[in-house]
Amino acid sequence: MAKFTKYLICYCFLIFILSFPAFSQQVIEGGVELDWPLLNQEAREQTINYYRDLLFKDVTYKVNKEQVKSQKKDLNVWENRDALKNEIRKLPDRELAGFYLLNKLLIIYGVKYYEDKFHIYYYNAAGGLEYFDILDKPHDEYPHIAYQYRKNGKLVGSSYYISEYDQYIYDEKGKFKGRWYEERLYDKKAKIIMTRKLP
Repeated sequence: MAKFTKYLICYCFLIFILSFPAFSQQVIEGGVELDWPLLNQEAREQTINYYRDLLFKDVTYKVNKEQVKSQKKDLNVWENRDALKNEIRKLPDRELAGFYLLNKLLIIYGVKYYEDKFHIYYYNAAGGLEYFDILDKPHDEYPHIAYQYRKNGKLVGSSYYISEYDQYIYDEKGKFKGRWYEERLYDKKAKIIMTRKLP
């Protein structure tokens, strides 16, 4: 049972991390509506396959972990943790996002540096690197693709960011995990399977 719980927590965390909208805080205006529940199943499947093909046509399943060697340890771990504790997510040179167990226990946090627009780094609560994202475009340009890797350089999954609030996410084998739209994650049948809180 403990092993199952561990995998469930890792799975939920993976979905949340892959869907995190690059730490953005912009508000959607103009009455944008989600078309996902209105599409028939065939149209949803075509859309899922379309984005899978985009993500996996040139995917790299393993990258050299040496490229993130300088980020192996967060040198600002205490400052970052203190900022998150005080609900501060923007610092002069970076943005932060915290991921919590039961909304209280920090298990991992993300750091996006303003000068490094092609990577996002995820650290455990002790400041050790766990995951990193490699983006095909700067994180503030849409659409873009994000590939997430474990600290050993192996692919975890990928996301296609249509916008900061709308993403299609897949695991490392190309299996569709869902479509995030604003604060809701929809499965391929347009059923809500998870929610999130945007910063």
